[in-house]
Amino acid sequence: MSQLPPPYYNDDKNSFAYATVHKRWPKIIETAINDIQLTIDEETSNDIKESGLKIKNQLKQLLEDFKNDSKVREFNDIELKANPDLEHFNKSLKKLNQQKLVTWQTGPWLYLECYLYQYIHNFFILTESEYWSKFDIFERLKTKTFKQSETGVLELCKRYKSLNNQLSKIDQESLYLLFKEFIDISLWGNATDLSLLAGDISLDEIKSVQGEEVRKKNEEKIIVNDIKQAWDSITLIDDSKRIDIVLDNSGFELFADLILSLFLLDSGLTSKIILHFKEIPWFVSDSMIKDFYDLINQLKDSQFFPEIYKNDSESITLVFEKIENYVTGKQIIIESNPFWTLDYNYWYIPEFPELYNDLKNSNLVIFKGDLNYRKLTGDLQWPKTTTFKESIQQLAETDLPILSLRTCKADVVVGLPEGLNEQLIKTYEELGNEGKFWSSSGKWAVISYNKS
Repeated sequence: MSQLPPPYYNDDKNSFAYATVHKRWPKIIETAINDIQLTIDEETSNDIKESGLKIKNQLKQLLEDFKNDSKVREFNDIELKANPDLEHFNKSLKKLNQQKLVTWQTGPWLYLECYLYQYIHNFFILTESEYWSKFDIFERLKTKTFKQSETGVLELCKRYKSLNNQLSKIDQESLYLLFKEFIDISLWGNATDLSLLAGDISLDEIKSVQGEEVRKKNEEKIIVNDIKQAWDSITLIDDSKRIDIVLDNSGFELFADLILSLFLLDSGLTSKIILHFKEIPWFVSDSMIKDFYDLINQLKDSQFFPEIYKNDSESITLVFEKIENYVTGKQIIIESNPFWTLDYNYWYIPEFPELYNDLKNSNLVIFKGDLNYRKLTGDLQWPKTTTFKESIQQLAETDLPILSLRTCKADVVVGLPEGLNEQLIKTYEELGNEGKFWSSSGKWAVISYNKS
């Protein structure tokens, strides 16, 4: 394709962008305003209260800018001094304005969503308060959501405990089946069927008819599934292996990613896991390094997950101790890079030499979630039969072995066979919905792989 398709725009009523801008973004800001007020009410320091009130007023002004469809401005010198990386956003905005004036309700969806979270972050880092400069406006929601995942956490802890005693004698067929299942858990997060993973299931039962039925049920909504190529990419390598995971959500999804990491290390499928976190509060629930340590402390807290400690304290203890041991032994490494919170598509990774040269040492780079998929594909209006290789453009010609695990929650989807998009439109309409929005419903997923 000589000319790239256009991006999705906020004023396109045929795109999920329209609902996001008019419903989700205002709700996010309103929740942030309420969170700031709760924090102000809890604090005794007048300085913290005054700085918090200033941030609250800035958020209220942002809400008004949304409603008034104000022009999106470049980041100013004060903001650039505090965060020089914002110059990347200014360069992009200048180019976009040459095509069409960028306003909140009409601009390109992905660019403005990235811009939005950097814009909000400025409110905090530009205060003179050390308290607010390190504040995560989404932390209450992250904590609340993870606490509600107690049942899923218990089931995965029990399953890991059972597997921990069996992996030393596992055969290759069982190892591949477990790889697929833990990839599925990481893919779907809370939405997956944990029935196979509950209790002490033996390796023989994993290969049983019942196990096959559960796998088929979990995989029937995966409309692109390149899991075998990813498996081959790591099992065909005999020397020391490294797997990178560019993370998505904190909470249960991060926990599922850590369980996947334990399995990959315990089984010998890799000798090192690099976890890539965001540096700022990002897209509400994305994982920051502090969220990792919060999660470990929550796993250790018998009051945070009382039912787990009541029913199976041994399994949850095993999990957090194993994670900590691997971190101490530098087999799980925690990193962040400002690139992940810029507005660039991931096609531009090769233009960031420090990050690119590091990722070239990986035997598999796993990109988690919807946002990472949108950035891999440019969030462009690709025909849905476009190959994954074409959609990731120059990144496809690099040496990076890329695996994208994505639950479909936005418009862009590639790699579908002819006729499947039309079939899914019809299926979603039969469920009482507007068919074209199947791709943003979260009911389907893709596992896409590429290596040049």
